[in-house]
Formats: sequence, structure tokens, C-alpha cells
Amino acid sequence: MTNKKALFLDMDATTLNDDGVLPEENREAIRKCIEAGHLVVINTGRTPSSAEYLRSHYGLGELGVRYMLNCNGGAIMDCEKGELLFERTLPLEQVRQLVDAAREEELYIQTYLGGKVLSERGDDNLKYYARRTQMDVIVVPDIKEALHEEPCKMLAIDLQNEEKLHGFIRKMAKWSQDKVDMYFSNRCYLEIVPKGVNKGSGMIRFCELLDIPLENTVAAGDENNDIPMLRAAKIGCAVANAMEGVKAAADYVTERDNNHCAVVEIIEKFIL
Repeated sequence: MTNKKALFLDMDATTLNDDGVLPEENREAIRKCIEAGHLVVINTGRTPSSAEYLRSHYGLGELGVRYMLNCNGGAIMDCEKGELLFERTLPLEQVRQLVDAAREEELYIQTYLGGKVLSERGDDNLKYYARRTQMDVIVVPDIKEALHEEPCKMLAIDLQNEEKLHGFIRKMAKWSQDKVDMYFSNRCYLEIVPKGVNKGSGMIRFCELLDIPLENTVAAGDENNDIPMLRAAKIGCAVANAMEGVKAAADYVTERDNNHCAVVEIIEKFIL
């Protein structure tokens, strides 16, 4: 198909409603999109294991959702083949430095090992994250000692005081300048990823790998970490519940929010 399009979907608060559920109307619209010959690609800050849980739990694989961009574009998966097509990781020395800096600020920080969350504190931040993502957790005395492979990302969380996360960005500004990027995926999640990794760069890399013209791309999101994806896509859509900065960066803002199937509106308007 010369008019084959690729739709890149953020999951939380975009494709999923506020209860973390995929509405049946969204699922049906995705089915129609794929049956019409177009690609639907998950583009999420979630890790591969967390995103795969959503893909299998909601039967997206059965509909033909084959590809996932995880960790804010740091990993690209062909789920049908179980093949990792692309990956960028954080060097262990940088992870150690980030752990030390977070300890100094008494800031909760976690990373990932073997598809599980790796943390030094089993507090409310970890419990909240594990409940939302359905991921298994490993609590250890020392992340630096337990981690033996480079992770795709780290995540700092503060459910009570988001200013503490902004303060950590300021504290690490000089150090992080040529090493990592830090940005929010919601008000209490600070994503820490390799320099240059974001949902937009991941989308561009995916399109290069599959020979998809960027002119044929549509993307949908709601949070600050979605902005690079919306800017990279030919048509970047912010759902009605999106942050104001995300709406400002978008080509189109939906009339519906994530609780009223904004994805259906996007598919009907720009894909079908």
C-alpha cells in the first residue's frame, strides 16, 4: 500500500483511560486500522516487560500490534519474533553516579534488571509503581552491587513532592549535560535515559528500520515525554487531557479525552 500509515500510540492516559484500562472502542478502532493495512505501534516509557503485559492483557498482539518502542525509544521490539531490533543503555558507571546523587538527596530512584524493578527502598513509591505496571520487584541493599548489566533507563519517583525531582534535575545539570537526558513522563516520574533518547528519536529509528516515510506517520500522546514524538510525526496529536505544553507542540488536539476514546477520534480522522 502506497498510503500505508504508521500510528504511534502512547499508552498511559492516552490509549488507556484513567483506570489503566483499554476501552473496547479503542481496541475496535485499532483492529480496523490494522485490518485496513496500517501499522499500530506502542511507543511508551514503560519497560519491555511492562508494555508486553499490556499488549498481551488486552489482546493487542491478536489484533496485529507487532512492534513496541519501550523506555522512551531506548528499545525497539519485534514482539512477534521476540527480537530486539534496537537498544540504547546507560553505562553502569553513570548508574552508580546517579544512585549516589539520589542517596545524597534522599530521593527514591530505581532501575531494571531481568525484566524486574530493582530498588533499594520498598516504600510507597515502589509500591505505587509496581501496582500500576504489574511488574515484579527486587529490593536490594545496594543497586550498584546488584546491577550487572546496563539498563535502558532509571526512574526517580516522588509521589508527594515533585519539586524534589526538579531540584534533582538542577543538581545534576552540569554532570548530565553530555551523559543523560532527564524529563517527566508524569508529574511524579522523572525519566533518566541515555543522551538523545526520546520517543521521537525512537520513532525515527523505527521508521528507518522498516522503511516507513515520516510523511506517513501519526502519533498520539499526553505527557511531556511525548512531545518529541509529536514533533517528529507528520501529524502529532495531543489528547484533550494532555498537558498544556503537549497541546502547544501538537498539530491537532482531540475533542475527546482518554476517558472518552480520543484514540478513536484520531484513527477515524487521520488513518481511516
